[in-house]
Amino acid sequence: MKKLLIIFFFLISIAPTKAQQIFLNYGKIEFERKLNVHKEMEGDSWLDNMKDKIPQYATTYFNLYFKDGKTLYEKGKDSDVKNSFFGNDDSGNDDIIYTDLNQQTFVKKQSVFEETYLLSDSIRKVEWRITNDTRDIAGFECHKAVGKILDSVYIIAFYTDQITTSGGPLSYCNLPGMVLGVAIPRCNLTIFATKVELVEPKPDKLVPPPAKSKMKKVNYPTLLTTLQNSIKDWGNYGRKRVINFML
Repeated sequence: MKKLLIIFFFLISIAPTKAQQIFLNYGKIEFERKLNVHKEMEGDSWLDNMKDKIPQYATTYFNLYFKDGKTLYEKGKDSDVKNSFFGNDDSGNDDIIYTDLNQQTFVKKQSVFEETYLLSDSIRKVEWRITNDTRDIAGFECHKAVGKILDSVYIIAFYTDQITTSGGPLSYCNLPGMVLGVAIPRCNLTIFATKVELVEPKPDKLVPPPAKSKMKKVNYPTLLTTLQNSIKDWGNYGRKRVINFML
């Protein structure tokens, strides 16, 4: 009898904890994208002298809508702090990324210099290595994973299994839950969720960006080759720009 009472009170004590577990399958996530401009300027003596004249970070905001295995990532609210140094705060602001996780495809409207591309392809494969590290992001416990793209660019992602859609900012996905944080050290870039809202997207929100006559239709390898050829004489700066465009 004594053992039964102990078990009974133990179950009562853990019941509230279990009840607090919330699993979302649709909603809206706000992401804060921060580029460390000072880090971007390192290695150039002329630019180093300008660091005290500009903010350290260029900050922009994006929204991710998700439901039924589909996501749409697009520009969100304007930032209170402007940093237009070399256009860093404008890079990718007008891009729209639609992902169909069921079909494992994505469509991206992407601006590259003076051109606009409509990129359609399968979701690129990232070999994720899940670690034991965790951190809280926007009120969700997130697990750390490390992946690699373009042979040598490491991506650090934090995902939560409390959001069942396995999407994320940009086109990082296919982890056991929603990616709420991304860090790309080589690009001095972080993208972290600031809030998650239980807002059901309307059907017309979760559709691919429409094709327009002036857009150049490409797949992932074609766009990569095009970029590499167009800035092959730009040296290290050119290679870095290619990486930024292919994130």
